[in-house]
Parts: sequence; structure tokens; C-alpha cells
Amino acid sequence: MKRIASLMLAATALASGSAAFAAQTGPAATPDPAAPAAMGAPAQASGTRLAALVPAGMSTEEACNGLKDIKECSAALHAAQNLNIPFMDLKSKLTAGESLSAAIRALKPGADARVEVRKAEKQAAEDLSGPRG
Repeated sequence: MKRIASLMLAATALASGSAAFAAQTGPAATPDPAAPAAMGAPAQASGTRLAALVPAGMSTEEACNGLKDIKECSAALHAAQNLNIPFMDLKSKLTAGESLSAAIRALKPGADARVEVRKAEKQAAEDLSGPRG
């Protein structure tokens, strides 16, 4: 009986440790704890969509920190990906007060900034519209 109790205790400890590790490393299917709560419930629903756009080694919170809201963050992430420009360069211009259009013109002079802004904002709206079904 003691052996069974010891095994159950060990299994419980192992499961708790695995859960704690999973909470720290987090699979993509879990809600993104890095998404600021102030950004609203749709942001959590779109957490995995945004996470796919965030540069490697950066959390969604780090990517969005300093931007006006989740919509601006999502549009910037999409614009950076669509135009193959460094997200941090784009973010730097946005946090300095430039519009997305002006930032795109500065970083990708040959691009049609108005078209690219509309495209990125449409993608952001789709991200934030909630689960697709």
C-alpha cells in the first residue's frame, strides 16, 4: 500500500512539474498569456494568429508593448511580414509617432503604402474578429 501511495505521490509531483513547465514554455494552442488584458477578449482569441507573426525570440506582449492597441500591433506585424521589413524598425517608427503609412514609405520606398496599410488593416481585422468557423 505504501508503494502505491509513493508511486501516486511521485506521479502527481511529476504531473505538477510538467504542468508548470508547460505553463512556462506554453504550446501554441494555449491562450497567449503575454497578450495584455487591456487589449480585450478578441486579442486572446487571436493570440495564436499573432504569435505566428511575432519575430523569433519575442513574445506577443513585447511586440505590442508601446503600440496604441492590439489592432495597430496586428497591422504592424502583418505589414512587416507582407513587405519583408524588420518588425522592430517598423515598430520603432510607430512608437515615435509616425503613421503606419509613413513608416512603410520610409522603410520600403517602392511599396504603395496606402494599399499596404489597407491590406495589413484588413488582415488585422480578420485576426481580431474572433475564432473562424
